Formats: sequence, structure tokens, C-alpha cells
Amino acid sequence: MFARRRPEAGARPGTLVLSHNSQPVELCVTLIYGEHHKVFNCRSVEELPTKLIDGQLMWIDVRGHGDGTILQQLASRFRITPLAMEDLVNAPQRPKMELFEHQQLLIAHSVPAPGHDMTPSQLGIVFDKQVVLTFHEDCDHVLAPIHKRLENTNARLRRKGPDYLVYAILDACVDGCYPVLETLGEGIEQLEEQALRDPRPELLAKIHHTKNILVRLRRSIWPQREMVLSLLTVDSRFIDKGTEEYLRDTADHCTQLSDVVDMYRESTSALINTYMSAVAHRSNEIMKVLTLLTSVFVPPTFLAGVYGMNFATMPELSIQGAYPAALTMMGIMIAGTLFYFYRRGWLRRAPIENSAQAATAEKSKSRRPARRVLVASSHTHSTRKAA
Repeated sequence: MFARRRPEAGARPGTLVLSHNSQPVELCVTLIYGEHHKVFNCRSVEELPTKLIDGQLMWIDVRGHGDGTILQQLASRFRITPLAMEDLVNAPQRPKMELFEHQQLLIAHSVPAPGHDMTPSQLGIVFDKQVVLTFHEDCDHVLAPIHKRLENTNARLRRKGPDYLVYAILDACVDGCYPVLETLGEGIEQLEEQALRDPRPELLAKIHHTKNILVRLRRSIWPQREMVLSLLTVDSRFIDKGTEEYLRDTADHCTQLSDVVDMYRESTSALINTYMSAVAHRSNEIMKVLTLLTSVFVPPTFLAGVYGMNFATMPELSIQGAYPAALTMMGIMIAGTLFYFYRRGWLRRAPIENSAQAATAEKSKSRRPARRVLVASSHTHSTRKAA
């Protein structure tokens, strides 16, 4: 669940550990100056603009790590400290914020789209007053909406500074959790129904898989919430006061997501107990049927045993019609026993899905407002970003 790339013990600080299957470095540069917007790709650091005029913003999206040569050149060009570069490359790191002399470092986590592996990906951000650098390997689904918003001439991203662009990227990482949690919430409801209706061993594996996904999400969402809150408490010269209002909104969404993840974790833990209770209930129903069948045939078996004894003098055996009378008596015993069981209510089947239907409905109601809030928040964000 946690496999961090780290240098050997005793290595010097700032040692970069690159993955053996690291992709070649791709530099996507976005230049923004008023109404002017230019996007182009670079193959080397030498192709980057050397000087920026006042009010101009440059966003360098670094995808892949390659052999580390271009990363070292970027660190030298933009005065990124070795420790900051180590956090950007040796993933995964815990979401955090670091304030340096020449720039500010943010480590964020993004969640893939539903249906993919739910292992969060790391997105590193370094920014100052004019330049924003993002380092990642597979976070294109998070940054693609930001690039699309920048194409709009009236977009707020063009009028604001680099700190607002950083906020937009963080907000996109947080928003990516909404559809994932909605899908997980619906999956938990389906698992509950299956646990009550048909508790199979395969279902228990699905429950544990869902619980592991929630553990991974919690490991990313809670530190990310602390990281966003630290942006509001630390006095940074790279973040304007006007951007703090938007960061507070992102912090509220992180808190909301944290609460939902905790609620779903409790639901999956309770779901294991529900599964075990359903299995025990099914076993009890089977034993009940077997016990009732045995009890129904005990009186006729007693009568057959009495008249099956090999005694020479048994007056009933010589009476004409004794055999039909014995069969009739056995039938009366069986009918009387069944009637007694019916009057006691022992013949009625009590499926656990019916007895627990009310409890499941209550749980669904308690989760439904959370999902409505998730959907509403996602809709609000999409509407706001479309502007």
C-alpha cells in the first residue's frame, strides 16, 4: 500500500531516486500576459524564456522524470533547493507545504478517475511571484481542465497571479475526490444489499477491497487538508490576501471529504459485522429446518418403534384394521406437530434482508445527504470554473 522511492541509508540529502520505468521529461509551457495566451512544448531547459516582463506569468508543466538531467537543470535555473527537489521526485511524499527563500513548495495528491486503480498520485508544485512549476507523472486528468480554463479570454485565471493558479490546481485535486466518493458510496449500498440477500465469500473480499481504498484515500485527504490549512496560517509573501478566501473554500471541501471518508470507513467496518450476522442467520435457518423436520417425525418414529418390537403377545397386531389405524395415528401426530409449530410461528421464514430493511433505509438516508452535498459541491465548482 505504501512503497516510497527513497535513497539508501546514509545517502546525502537531496539524492534523487528515479523509477526504472520513468517516462521521458515533457515540458509544457504556458505564458500568460493579459489577454495574450501562448502554449508550447520544450525539449530542453535552454528553450525556456529567459526573462519575464512585469505582470507576465509562466506555468511549466513537467511530466515525467527521465534520467534526472532536465530536473537538475530546472532546479539550477529556478533555484530549487536539493531538499525540495528530493520531495518532488522521491514519491510518494505526504501532502505538505514548505516555504523557502525564493519559492514555495506544495506536495498534493490527486485521485484517479473512478474505475481505475485508486492509488493516489503525487503532484508537486513550486511557485514564486511569476513562475509556477508542476511536477508529476500521471496527473494529466487534473491539469487538463486548468489548461482548458486558460483558453477562455475572460477567465479569472488570466487576471490573477500565480498563487491563484496554484489554488486552482489544488482545488482540482480536491474536486477529483467527489466522483470517487460518490461511486464508493453507491458501491457500499450495493454491498449491504448483497450481504443481506446473498452473503457469499466473494462479497467479503469486495468489502475488504473497498475498505483498503478508503484507507488510501484517508491517508491522502487528511494530510492534504492540513496542507491547505497551513497555507492560511503561514505568512507567505507568495500568496496574496485575496487568494486566501478561495483557499478557505478548498479547506472546507477537504474537511467535508475527510468526514465522508471516515463515515464510509465506519460503514464498511459495520458491513463486515453485517456479513457475519447474515452468514450466522442463514446457518440458523438451515438448522431450524433440519430441527423441525426431525421433530415432526419423532412421534411417528416412536409409534413405529413400539409396534416394531418382536414380542409374541401384542394384542393390537391381531385386530383387523390395526395397520390403517396406526398409519392414521402417525398422520395425526405429524399434523398435530405441524399445527403446533405453526401456532408458535416457527414455520414462518424470517429473512434477514426483510428484518434489516428498516435499518438499511435509515443508513441510506444518513448517507444520502452527504452524497447530495458532494453532488452539489461538484456542480457548484463546475459552474464556477466554467466562468
